[in-house]
Amino acid sequence: MAKNKIAIRTKNIVIFGAMGAGKSSLINLIADKDKNIAKTGSDLKRCTLTWTKYELPKLLDDGMQYNIFDTMGIENAELEPHEYHRSIKNASRLLRELDACGGTSLLVYCVQKDRQSSALQSNYQLFHEVLYQRRVPVVMVVTCLEGEPDMEEWWTRNHASLEASQIVVQGHACVTTLKEEDAKYSASREAVRELIRQHATVTPVSGGWKPQEGIVSAFMRRFRRPDPEDKKLEDKLQRDLEGQCGMKPELASKVAKTFTYT
Repeated sequence: MAKNKIAIRTKNIVIFGAMGAGKSSLINLIADKDKNIAKTGSDLKRCTLTWTKYELPKLLDDGMQYNIFDTMGIENAELEPHEYHRSIKNASRLLRELDACGGTSLLVYCVQKDRQSSALQSNYQLFHEVLYQRRVPVVMVVTCLEGEPDMEEWWTRNHASLEASQIVVQGHACVTTLKEEDAKYSASREAVRELIRQHATVTPVSGGWKPQEGIVSAFMRRFRRPDPEDKKLEDKLQRDLEGQCGMKPELASKVAKTFTYT
């Protein structure tokens, strides 16, 4: 009983998006510490496909502990299939860890202004529709808007095209992460924190993924009959990846196996 109470007092927030969208800078904006807690730009290595967890126990005055998960960027599946698969494998492990510690309260899609690509839609569909089956609220934060006289104007100009691409979010914030932009920076921090306050669910949602296997279990699985439920999950994931994310069958099959069995 006590374990459930602890889980409910914690909100897990996943920030996802393409490489270079400003995810780490966004975390520094949210945390508002004297020193940056997330490495940015040249401090990051492209080959380090992992996630980083940041614990912010006093982020909001609501008695909750907030855990922010900074995921590595997932790029275009067709242009970089090998890197994409490695990123997906990492995402699979993250989802299992999140399930083990109570689930996910909010997805934050970090997008850099005017950086349109095929990955914009596929990343949204992968996280929100395929992996979480639309059960976790998703919001969007648009970065690099310090050049806009009114940052919110970006949303006014672009939200229709996002919806035309079937990218629909529960809330948004148009921000700058540059501390030099004092007034805009403060407004950006409050806007993102308000997004979290309004949309992060009190009770985290589980992705329904099995715990990660140990080495022995993974080895023994090779010699036993496949679980019919695992096969159903694998087939559904492959159909969703092909149909919703536009993924080619060969890559979709590989990714579906990764999420089902890794």
